[in-house]
Amino acid sequence: MGNTCWGLGMIRFLFICIFSVTITHKCVGGGNLTTPACSEQERLALLRFKQSIKDEQRMLSSWGVGNDCCRWERVGCDDATGRVVSLHLRASASDDYFISGDDDWPTNDITIFGVFDRYYLASDGVNSCLAELLHLRHLDLSGNDFQGSQIPEFVGSLKQLRYLNLSNAGFFGKIPHQIGNLSNLKVLDLSSLGYSQYLMTDNTTWMSSLSKLEHLDLSGMDLSRTQNLNNLLYIIPSLLKLGLSRCGFSITHLVSHHPNSSKELAVSHI
Repeated sequence: MGNTCWGLGMIRFLFICIFSVTITHKCVGGGNLTTPACSEQERLALLRFKQSIKDEQRMLSSWGVGNDCCRWERVGCDDATGRVVSLHLRASASDDYFISGDDDWPTNDITIFGVFDRYYLASDGVNSCLAELLHLRHLDLSGNDFQGSQIPEFVGSLKQLRYLNLSNAGFFGKIPHQIGNLSNLKVLDLSSLGYSQYLMTDNTTWMSSLSKLEHLDLSGMDLSRTQNLNNLLYIIPSLLKLGLSRCGFSITHLVSHHPNSSKELAVSHI
């Protein structure tokens, strides 16, 4: 009888141990709770983008390592779905430099001191394969060299975008009105640090649909012939920060607060 009780107790103990290990494995990410891998369509789209650019500094060296693009550097995915939601492709530099400026602005009004190695991507245009990343919420291409190409119209199809930074990226010509389709945008940076005005827009009509936009930087753009610019604050009443440095435009008629609102608006204009 004693041996029987001892045997039953041992079996019960082993069962509890196995059950505890199984639960712990699931809680720390094992079993069915692992983060899903990115879709094959999005993985192939990223690889096509990599093939379309010059990457002499190997910023995208991890792209193509393994089948899960969510593990690649500069790529962010949704934990629940595995969809690509962010691309952090901003050009970077070595540690032998420092920057002075306003941290609240993505790129505007900064001064770079020292000699440094610049790491950037180069191409004669942005490959349309990025249009397949339909769940993208954050896209940063700033500081790269797109060699005088125009901002592609397909950017306007990425309707989940909250953050779009195309500053100092070598774009030239008119801003495509399709950007006005990005009704979820909160940050839009089209600025340039140089004094050569490469980007321009004829009017501000395309901005009227950007109802959630809070930060807009147009510094360095040619706004000298832009129509309805005086109505900008009425077109986008949600604005909190507006950059208009070196635009060939006087802000005499722009008020420093939102229309019909007590919220203050920070306007950068030098």
